[in-house]
Amino acid sequence: MTMTDRSLVAGIFQDEAQAQQAMADLQNAGFSDDQIRYSVHKGGSGILDSLMGLGFSQDEANYYNSEFMAGRTIVTVKASDRAQEAYDILMRHGAYDARSRMGTGAATYAQAGQAGYDTTAAQTGQTTDYDTAGQKIQLKEEQLQAQKQRTQAGEVGIHKDVVTEEKSMDVPLSREEVYIERHPVSEATPADSPIGEQDETYRVPVSEEQVQVTKQPVVKEEINVGKRVVQDKQQVSDTVRREEARVNRAGDVNVQGTPVDDTSTSDDR
Repeated sequence: MTMTDRSLVAGIFQDEAQAQQAMADLQNAGFSDDQIRYSVHKGGSGILDSLMGLGFSQDEANYYNSEFMAGRTIVTVKASDRAQEAYDILMRHGAYDARSRMGTGAATYAQAGQAGYDTTAAQTGQTTDYDTAGQKIQLKEEQLQAQKQRTQAGEVGIHKDVVTEEKSMDVPLSREEVYIERHPVSEATPADSPIGEQDETYRVPVSEEQVQVTKQPVVKEEINVGKRVVQDKQQVSDTVRREEARVNRAGDVNVQGTPVDDTSTSDDR
């Protein structure tokens, strides 16, 4: 397998939404649009020539192209000296790369870039020897990340009911009454006209007030309806993993520096 440019990082995503989120995190981390390439299969030919032009080896380019033609989304990053950071972002969002699936990569990008070698050891269960002094070994840990999504929790309906009830009120009314008073005259006075030959009837009209009831709607009160945001807290938990360094010593070897877990074994020869 030919040497691959270790500043070039690639990730294969089965979920396009995860690929888009990884791109967003890369941009938030300071990677420019010129450094990131996003390839999603919408028909047409593959991306083999483009991958070879970026600097991938023939084997890796063939693998990425086959994944692309199978409908996967490919994100590549020209990361320069930030290859490990770009790699971690892609993996955090569910990506995998050619080395992990082809069994050709164990060391981190940072180590590969410093030592200048092609990573050909298996990912697990093998030991890599370093001749160059001052190697950096990164210890990683998983951190919980919470994402919030707004959903409808319920609904409040407000409607008006018509309620019928009996009401009464007192209304003052006036009416006319006829009264008759008789009293004698003190002195006999001649009448103005003779006594009539027929009976006479005097009619006195009498009136009264009557009630007519009408109804008029009036506003008695108002209800204000609105929404406000209330802040609550919800505790989430999950299991996370972290890497710890452990020194395995064989024989009489002096190790100086910050203490880490030390396992010593005797070497009887």
